[in-house]
Amino acid sequence: MRILFIRPKAGFYATFSPQAPLAPLALASFIQAKGHAVRIFDHEVERSLMKAVAEFKPDAAAVTLLCMSMIPDATELSRALKEQGLPVFWGGPMASAIPEQIARSGCADYIGISEGEYTLLELLEVAEGRRAPETVLGIAYVDENGEYHRTADRPFADLADFPPLDYSLIPMERYLSRYLFTDRAMMMTTSKGCMFKCTFCFNSQFHRCQRREFPREVIFHQIKTLAQDHKIGGVLIVDELFGADKQDLQAFCQGMKDMNLGLTWGTETSIGILSREDLEMMHEAGCRMLNFGLESGSAEMRKKLQKYYDASKIDETFRNCREVGIMSSAGFIIGLPDETPEQAQETVRLYFRINADMVAVSFYTPIPGTQLYQAQVAAGQLQPQKTLEGYARKAMERQTLDQNYSHIPPKDLQVILNFVSWQTVFRKKRKIPGLKRDSFVKMGIINLRGYLHGVGLSGLIRGFWQSAKLFCTVAWYAHAYPAIRKKYDLTAKNFGRMDWD
Repeated sequence: MRILFIRPKAGFYATFSPQAPLAPLALASFIQAKGHAVRIFDHEVERSLMKAVAEFKPDAAAVTLLCMSMIPDATELSRALKEQGLPVFWGGPMASAIPEQIARSGCADYIGISEGEYTLLELLEVAEGRRAPETVLGIAYVDENGEYHRTADRPFADLADFPPLDYSLIPMERYLSRYLFTDRAMMMTTSKGCMFKCTFCFNSQFHRCQRREFPREVIFHQIKTLAQDHKIGGVLIVDELFGADKQDLQAFCQGMKDMNLGLTWGTETSIGILSREDLEMMHEAGCRMLNFGLESGSAEMRKKLQKYYDASKIDETFRNCREVGIMSSAGFIIGLPDETPEQAQETVRLYFRINADMVAVSFYTPIPGTQLYQAQVAAGQLQPQKTLEGYARKAMERQTLDQNYSHIPPKDLQVILNFVSWQTVFRKKRKIPGLKRDSFVKMGIINLRGYLHGVGLSGLIRGFWQSAKLFCTVAWYAHAYPAIRKKYDLTAKNFGRMDWD
């Protein structure tokens, strides 16, 4: 069969630099290895779905739904495909969270739940009339009588069964971007899942709190391919959690040194799992950036999130990164359910204290199916949407702080988030070996070129207009409310401060 894989637009949340469609690429590489013809349509960089359909002439389509912001575009694309008489399958974390609403919308014939490679392979047999849908594990669908069905969960596959990604399936030059230490960075994964049970994260339901490593030979084959065939200078490892297994970490670092490709790399990890010796080993192997999800400075809020890292290791970890020469990045969430201004101030003080090189703050957004979402439903703080159209409307509303579940005034939340955003971009940063002072500017210019190539002049004008509005919004909230900034001690002189009362 001929299968068209689709990554919908993420709407407002799309960035200047398109990220590689790793999930569709992994599925397409697997299905191609099983003898089917495949093509990937990424709506972030391609404009006409019908042109792709006319050229490729698919027999079926598979849509990857990673997040709620993709729902409006996924719905529109799928209905266009259904009008062409094509069977349509949906999968991904968000599809796994709301399978009944998707099934009843009529946008998809079948919804894959959790890991999708073997599920999709069997659904192609269903589309060919060679298999009954009720025999396929890990799917949801509505039958011809309008009755909803969900089959038993599918056991996870052995990752050794999956082939290396076939990068020839995507226009690589569109996804190679400037990322601080190199002009040509590419994203990849070395594992699936995470063993932690954070209540706000999709991991518990999608990966069932299991972390699995891809075989080392597959990982190194992909890195060599990227370096030799596509001349990349860096790798961004977007695992849910990197470095949890010390033996695998040592093997990865040794492999990077043995290959001697001159690549720099960065990844996501957690507080308390990497020692000073680990960081030195990683730096020697090319690691130049680590991102830590701290989420909150409040012990009570971290308990609500089941973010059980060793908080006593926070200062030591960021100090070690600075001394070793690894750029540190920290992620925070504000506006958590029932969070108080005093707890938000604890987060602000932690932000100043660690003095990370980069910081990202986001407003809390409930993710359907997560433990915290279910707790909010039980407490009457939110109502689940009954239809896919309802979730699509919510996706559009979340371009702003549409719902505040905390006890913090919305304006306070805006001031905190935008002050941090402003400082992250404009404050004077420490000198990092291998990173020039103008790296952020160059990153923006190079990534903007790729954005223009993808959206055209009219899209660029809209993008500049949105960017101008965003800049003005950030500047306004970061500077126009001195009383709120004083309330939370939001002043640049506090960076590195340890002597809070």
